[in-house]
Amino acid sequence: MQPGYEEVLVVLAVLWRSGDDVVLQSIFTSQDEHVKLCLAAEGFGSRLCRLESTSNCKNVPPDLSVCGFVLAQCLSVRALQEMLTHSKHLVEGGGSHRTLLYGQAVLFLHSYSGMYLSCLSSSQSSTDKLAFDVGLQEDKAGEACWWTVHPASRQRSEGEKVRVGDDLILVNVSSERYLVSHLSDSLIVNAAFQQTLWSVAPICSGGGVAQGYLKGGDTLRLLHSHSDACLTIPSTEHGEELQRIMHYEMGSVSSHARSLWRLEILRVVWSGRHTCWGQPFRMCHMTTGRYLGLTEEKGLHLVDRDKADINTTSFCFRSSKEKLDTGTKTNFDGMGTPEIKYGDSICFVQHVDSGLWLTYQTVDAKSTRMGVAQRKAILHREGHMDDGLTLSRCQKEESHTARLIRSATLLFTRFIRKLDGFSQQGNLTSVSLPMEMVTCSLQDLINYFQPPPEGLDHEAKQNNKTALKNRQHMFQEEGVIDLVLDCIDRLHQFSSASHFAEAVQSDTGEEWETILNRFYKLLAALLRENRVNCAHFSGSVDWLISRLDRLEASSGVLEVLQCVLVESPEALNAIKEGHIHSILSFLDKHGCNHKVLEVLCSLCVCHGVAVRSNQNLICDNLLPDRDLLLQTRLANRVTSMRPNIFLAMGEDSAQHRRWYYELVVDHIDSFLTSEPTHLRVGWASTEGYQPRPTGGEGWGGNGVGDDLCSYSFDGLHLWSGGVGRRVSSPFPHLLKDDDVVSCCLDLSALCISFRVNGLPVQGMLENFRADGFLYPVVSFSAGVKVRFLFGGRHGEFRFLPPPGFAPCSDALLPRVKLKVEPCQKYILDHGEGRQSLIGPLVPTTPVTFTPTPVDISKVVLPPQLEDIREKMAENIHEVWAMDRIDLGWTYGPVRKRETHDPCLVEFSKLSEQERNQNLQMAQDTLRMLLALGFHIGLTDDHAEERVKYMRLATKYQPSGYRPAPVDLSHVFLTPAHQEVVNLLAESDHNVWARERIKQGWTYGCQQVYALPR
Repeated sequence: MQPGYEEVLVVLAVLWRSGDDVVLQSIFTSQDEHVKLCLAAEGFGSRLCRLESTSNCKNVPPDLSVCGFVLAQCLSVRALQEMLTHSKHLVEGGGSHRTLLYGQAVLFLHSYSGMYLSCLSSSQSSTDKLAFDVGLQEDKAGEACWWTVHPASRQRSEGEKVRVGDDLILVNVSSERYLVSHLSDSLIVNAAFQQTLWSVAPICSGGGVAQGYLKGGDTLRLLHSHSDACLTIPSTEHGEELQRIMHYEMGSVSSHARSLWRLEILRVVWSGRHTCWGQPFRMCHMTTGRYLGLTEEKGLHLVDRDKADINTTSFCFRSSKEKLDTGTKTNFDGMGTPEIKYGDSICFVQHVDSGLWLTYQTVDAKSTRMGVAQRKAILHREGHMDDGLTLSRCQKEESHTARLIRSATLLFTRFIRKLDGFSQQGNLTSVSLPMEMVTCSLQDLINYFQPPPEGLDHEAKQNNKTALKNRQHMFQEEGVIDLVLDCIDRLHQFSSASHFAEAVQSDTGEEWETILNRFYKLLAALLRENRVNCAHFSGSVDWLISRLDRLEASSGVLEVLQCVLVESPEALNAIKEGHIHSILSFLDKHGCNHKVLEVLCSLCVCHGVAVRSNQNLICDNLLPDRDLLLQTRLANRVTSMRPNIFLAMGEDSAQHRRWYYELVVDHIDSFLTSEPTHLRVGWASTEGYQPRPTGGEGWGGNGVGDDLCSYSFDGLHLWSGGVGRRVSSPFPHLLKDDDVVSCCLDLSALCISFRVNGLPVQGMLENFRADGFLYPVVSFSAGVKVRFLFGGRHGEFRFLPPPGFAPCSDALLPRVKLKVEPCQKYILDHGEGRQSLIGPLVPTTPVTFTPTPVDISKVVLPPQLEDIREKMAENIHEVWAMDRIDLGWTYGPVRKRETHDPCLVEFSKLSEQERNQNLQMAQDTLRMLLALGFHIGLTDDHAEERVKYMRLATKYQPSGYRPAPVDLSHVFLTPAHQEVVNLLAESDHNVWARERIKQGWTYGCQQVYALPR
């Protein structure tokens, strides 16, 4: 019989029950060809689901190991809602298997990763804005991981039992979207409003598994029945080509991942059934992903997946070489009859197409005497009498680790090849790295090697530690640690984050630092509390300490170094005086770091034994001039200082909109206590910035940039809300001696930018919160000496401000003296040395000028004041005309500068526009008095008869006009009247200032018509 993947129509009414292993299949018709797809997910590096093709499974085996899902639980929708509402834990049904009904909600558990099929909140895989990604979720909280099952055929209805072969529609309970597959450039799946018909194909029945018997999909080892040798491939040290040859090897290889094989039955439906004698299958090597096969050129060989056709890679188990099983019972559906038992059954492996037997190449007598423990595996017509194998099933933990080794090896190898391609070719277009995939994969691996959580009992904790060490050993034996070191070396070839971003065509260089640190954290996780791995790594101490020169990787390097020193006496023996000097020099370059102190502690003691030589070296080099280093309980308090310069945001303010100042760093100590030195400069708001001596609660912070109301720069990061965002500059470094920081504030565009020593920083803060007033501010700890430069006599600038930016000193109002003061004020008047905080300091005098004239828009002038308005307007004109005539002006039909004016005529002869202007001025004065609460009325009806007028003595106008304003020389104002005059003058000035501001004028120390200021 020709073996093949059997797609058998279901005749019996097989029902679905919870606990069954299934695959979700869909069929597309493309160009008269049926394309069969299975829902798959890796769960490593990416949580998104994809589609695995099974159409060409005779020539290319599908990866069904990532396609399996377990029907973990099924509930009615009402029961699900009640359970979620009352926050109850999901009940697994006490081990029973419930039949799945249409209309129920089902929970799919991914067999390989142990996560749950879920509708995610992201939308990365599709251009449809209404679609959501479908992927894996680590927990089963909420409705996102529940799917309701609906019939696609009218022959089925809600409440009926779901049968094998039925077409289904799956709807997510949370998003109410369908599970949809797309056959485009890439095979993707998401949750959208279109429908896709799915069929649920069985892999394995949860209630029909016979314990201890071989079934499809198992991961196992093939042991020679007459020895302890197992079928395996050479280690990674022998190279990729030699790893395609199999041999029988004895010793510790039986615990290595390279001796693991996965048995894959040649069918999709019931691929997890019990394996029978004569059942065709493929054998997939777990760590390489290649298949055991027979080729004409090389004989028995590991072939790649795309060349693993059925004729090449089909094998079967026989109970003996003489009596061959017919294999007719392998055509039936269901779990089948368990026949091959782990550890008991003797199995002979036969290649189906050629009939050859798996055997070993005979070793000559000389090699036998020399104790050669390896025998090459071959296919032969007859073989040997002792070719029988026993099967040893591995634990699920081992199988999962081997799969991770395979995924990590492929990813890291591709990563190295891509980076090598860039460095050799210098061709940017040839480099395309999935940076997000690399970052997420590294984090998944780091989480996989996390130590057991606290709170476990002793037995559970020891079991977790044993499993963790086994994982570390398997990764070490397969060369993953060496691959990690190679990746780190490639990353260190880039001089900066921007260099790396250019190479991988990324928008940001922060990925370089993130990936580099995660590689170091993964290395530390592979070595932590594992003496064997640390001993293997101890020879790389020189390499590791040399990496301390790069600040970006220093945190990860110190973590790895501590892991090695704690567990490996060999590493301590390799430590030289120069290594200790390098570690101590890190303190001088980058300040005190707790990880450095932990590494120094590891150098001093090993497994409870003091290392005196290292202790003496550290004391001799660390303690001089660092007396405060050991006083780790001292708190280096951060102080915030500001000038009395306050900048307004409103459009009505008379202030300029762009401001500039500089800060000069005169001196900064690398560290004084165990905490790093603090120095940040920037801007803060009077509404909300409340720094506290040692940090604060809520929105409070320790220094500028620690809350949402302040914005700062420290040389490497832009700070706001307590979050530092890394920015690039021509010479990136933390602020040091003689640095000059230029701070620019643009209130017209809400933008803050900085410069260091005249060179711009590639980054800015935009659209920030600007309630209240903004002011310059610097926050620093002990050991820092800085100076503000505000321009002019308040400190000449070292560098020219950008065009359009004004010195902050121009914001000072007249007769205001510049002073620098703390942002908070402290008093000590409570006795017994208690200190109280009564800040922040609030200015008591106006700090900015915003004209606010009296609002007279709603004041109506009474009719009885019309006569007074007319007389006031006429007198205003008379006063103005007399002043002009005293200055030598004369009447003329055309206005000439300082000589003639056509308005030097009687009030009644003025043009309509000029007369209305005087009337409006008089009316506004009266309305303003009414708005201020004054009452206007006549106290003497005959007062007008006693009014005296001023007359021109000698100067006459050619036109005959002689102005005669009211003589006010005998009128005296009381203090109350004088207060009214001041109010009127102030309001008049405010009206004038507001009009100037609307024309674009701003306040300046000197009048500049060109700006205008």
